[in-house]
Amino acid sequence: MSRVVLATFWNGMVGMWERNELPIDFHRRSKWVNASQSYKLLVEPLDIADYYRMEKHREKGHYIENGRERRYRVFDRWWRERRGGEKSGSNRKNFASLPQDSCFWARVEEAKESVEMAKKETEPMKLSAVLGRISDFEKYVGGLIDSKEVSRDVLFANSSYSKWLQEWTALKPRFQQLIDS
Repeated sequence: MSRVVLATFWNGMVGMWERNELPIDFHRRSKWVNASQSYKLLVEPLDIADYYRMEKHREKGHYIENGRERRYRVFDRWWRERRGGEKSGSNRKNFASLPQDSCFWARVEEAKESVEMAKKETEPMKLSAVLGRISDFEKYVGGLIDSKEVSRDVLFANSSYSKWLQEWTALKPRFQQLIDS
């Protein structure tokens, strides 16, 4: 089944839910919450790849703020509400088969751009903000890796994340004094 057909189906379901054409507890039913989460984890990374491949981020901005389809935001809300908003404590022994943050690869793309900006930025205040975003991303990924909420392929040598990490590790000493302050 194609991404377009699936997107049409899920957009229709979200539309029906918003128009109250589905049972009142539809968005709390495990079958639909889990199905929407599986769809999001499988398909959104493909949408992200397409967004950056088509260079839409150059005209619209990054995916998370400007390119993400509304249905994914709705699915996020359903997933958070499934247990009253509690965070799912991950006691994983093995890495996930897919990154559990469907926007992981979009965050990697933003981090790649931040490294490029850090290389060129000369104004201390702007550079400090860019380095702060990179530091936040490092902490975010560290948490995902520690809790094994990423897939092994994220850590493979030629993954976008590993290439970003390699570039940032080589560049980081140049900014260490600013990072430490």
